[in-house]
Amino acid sequence: MALARFIQVSDVHLGAPFRWLPSERREERRRDQRAVLERVVREAMERGAHAILVPGDLFDQEGVEAATLAFALSVFEVRGCPPVFIAPGNHDPYSERSLYWNERLLQARAMRWPAHVHVFHTPYWTGVSVPGLPGVRVWGRSYAPSMESVERPLAPAALKSVPSVDAGGFHLGLFHGSLEGHCPPGQKMTAPFSEAEVAGGPFAYLAAGHYHTSSRLEGSGGPSAGVRMAYAGSAVALDVTEPGAHGALEVRVEYGRRLPFVEVEFLDLDPRRVHVLMVEISHATSAEQIDRRVQKALDDAGVSERDIATVRLSGRLARGVRLAGPGADLRARAFHLGFDLRRLRPDYDLDAYRAKEPGTTEERFARTLVERRDQESDPLQRALIESALYYGLDAFQLREVAPAYEELGE
Repeated sequence: MALARFIQVSDVHLGAPFRWLPSERREERRRDQRAVLERVVREAMERGAHAILVPGDLFDQEGVEAATLAFALSVFEVRGCPPVFIAPGNHDPYSERSLYWNERLLQARAMRWPAHVHVFHTPYWTGVSVPGLPGVRVWGRSYAPSMESVERPLAPAALKSVPSVDAGGFHLGLFHGSLEGHCPPGQKMTAPFSEAEVAGGPFAYLAAGHYHTSSRLEGSGGPSAGVRMAYAGSAVALDVTEPGAHGALEVRVEYGRRLPFVEVEFLDLDPRRVHVLMVEISHATSAEQIDRRVQKALDDAGVSERDIATVRLSGRLARGVRLAGPGADLRARAFHLGFDLRRLRPDYDLDAYRAKEPGTTEERFARTLVERRDQESDPLQRALIESALYYGLDAFQLREVAPAYEELGE
C-alpha cells in the first residue's frame, strides 16, 4: 500500500486591495497573505508532501504589482519545495497577454517560474505525472477570459481526453469551479458541476477552488472511496463576510492494493479570525453605553486584538444619541472593528403618526413619508425614504440634523 500526500491551497488572491480596511491596515493584511503562502511551503516540506496543489485565484487580478509578482515567483523557490501544480481561476485566468502566466512576457521582465512549478494553460484537461509517484497523474485545466462561465468542466464531453487510470495508480483533478447547490450568497457561479458528475468522473480526488469556505464531498464507488472533492477555501479571510478558520488542506491518498482511499485534514493558517456579532442596543442612553455592550459581546465571543469583527447593532437608538462607529478605546480592541448600523432605528413612534389625523407640520410630514415608505416595494427606495423621514424628525424635534442614517437597510 502506497501513500500520496498533497497540500492544497487556493483563493489566495495576492494583490487584493482590501479596501474595506483602513488604509494603515491594508499592507499588514497583505503581509498575512504572503506569510500564509510561505507557511504552506513549509508545511508541505515538513509533512513530506509530494506536491502542492493550487486550484485557482493565486492572484486577485491581472494588474498585479511587480513586487507581488516577484514574491509569488520566489515563494516556491525554497530548497526542498515539492512540485507545484497551478490551475488558473476566474480572477487570474490564463491568456497569452497574462503578465504572470505567459513565459515570454515574464522573460521580458527577467522573471520566470521555478522549473518545478507547472501551470495548466489550456481550458481542456491535460495530465502531468507526479515525480516519485508511479502511475499517479495530476490533471488540470485553466480558466480563460473567453470561457463561458456556464461551461461544465466535468461533463462527459469535457473528460474525453482523460484516459483510463494506470494499474495501481490514480488520477487527481485540479480546477476552479462551482459545486451546484452549495454556492455561497453573493458568489458568482463559475464552471458549474454537480455531485453526480463528481461521483461519475475518472478522478480519485478533485481539488477545487473558487468557494472561500472549506468544504468536502464524500462518497463511495467509482474510482475511489472517502473524500471525492474538497475546497480548501480562501487561504486567509478576504473580507468581513468570511468568518471562521482559513488555511489549506492536507490530502492523503492510500492506493496500490485496493481502491484508492482519500482523506483530508484542514490546516488552520490564517493568523486572524473574522467574527460577526449581534448586539441589541435598545434603552442605551449614550454612545459609551453602547460601546460597553459591544465590549461584552467581544469578550463573550473570544475576539482577540489580532481579529477582525463586524458588530451588527439592532434596536431603537435613543433620540439625541449619535453613533458613527466604535470609540477609540473599542477600536483598539481588535485588528479591525466595524459597526453595521443598518438594523438600527431612532426611537420615534411612527405608529403614532398613523393613528390620528395630522394637525401640525411635523405630523403631516411624518404621515406622508410613512405612507410613501409603506407603499414602496424597492428596498433601496424604502431605505432612502426612511432616511429622509428620520432626518426630518430630527430637525423638528432636536433642532439639528447630523449624519446618522446613511446605512439604513433591511
